[in-house]
Amino acid sequence: MEIRKLQTTAGGTFMITMPREWVDKLKLKKGDLVSVELEAGDMIISPANSRAEQQPHSLEISEFRDKKMLDLCVTASYMVGHDVTEVVSNRKVAPEQKRWIRETVDGLLGLEISEEFSNQVVLQNLVDPTKFDLFRSIERFSATSRAVFNDAIKSLAEDDIALAQDAYDRGKDSTKTYRLLFRLALQAANDKKLRVHMRLPNISAAVVVLQSVRELGRIAYYSMRIAQHVQELQKRPEKPLVAEVSEMARIVSGMQEQATKSFLAKDFNAASNVMDRLEQVRSLNESAYLQLLREKDEKSSMAITLIVRDIRNIASYASALAEDAILAAFN
Repeated sequence: MEIRKLQTTAGGTFMITMPREWVDKLKLKKGDLVSVELEAGDMIISPANSRAEQQPHSLEISEFRDKKMLDLCVTASYMVGHDVTEVVSNRKVAPEQKRWIRETVDGLLGLEISEEFSNQVVLQNLVDPTKFDLFRSIERFSATSRAVFNDAIKSLAEDDIALAQDAYDRGKDSTKTYRLLFRLALQAANDKKLRVHMRLPNISAAVVVLQSVRELGRIAYYSMRIAQHVQELQKRPEKPLVAEVSEMARIVSGMQEQATKSFLAKDFNAASNVMDRLEQVRSLNESAYLQLLREKDEKSSMAITLIVRDIRNIASYASALAEDAILAAFN
């Protein structure tokens, strides 16, 4: 932060000087245009026609003990908005480590290996955030994860392992969309011009969107896990239990659909209705667990228990999404 004195011109207007290093960092020169805006009592001055070039984010490969750690850190660099990530080594990057990097890049939309050397791999993000309709993308992501959830439950009811596998594969693939949406929402929180493009009035609106993406990401995760647990069943549960679980899932799927619609429409009445249904889900959850106590097959009992737990978790995140809708309505 710099403190500068406000000065006046002969014509009665006001002006301030700016630190030379700031001007150099933004690559501005005399005569360039800047925009001046008021936001929540603050005056914001920014380049009118361009964004500052981001510095590459560097990751030292020796700090990663295994593939999981490397994957987490490269993914985090991508999700927080770095356009260029350099994975470097003071010696050389081993062939196995380069394979790890390529596998991580495959799970991130828009990220590519732009340069590769013996001691360095440069990752470049090619996604232009201004080309995305953020709210339309959120709507589609929610619809995709709900389809995975519904198909996972259908595979349970119809004892269709092939459908369960298909639902799981689609759910796993949707992780890429979640990471991209998280990145876009976080970029909007940090960039005034991007917020304007994405129809977000202020930073708090961007934070609410970020929360909603997080809730939908959790819903997508548990939908995928339900499909996985269906495949783990040793035998199909008794019909009354399947009917109970299916009814619970039907209500929860409706909760997610209505929560998403209420968020996009900023409809706090519809959001309130979503939260009201949580008690009904809890009641069905307890009833399902009572039936599970009578299940004799231990492995099947564990799998169906996890399915019921994951449905309940989706209901909780749908309710949280509804809370985000109320926040959005008053932003």
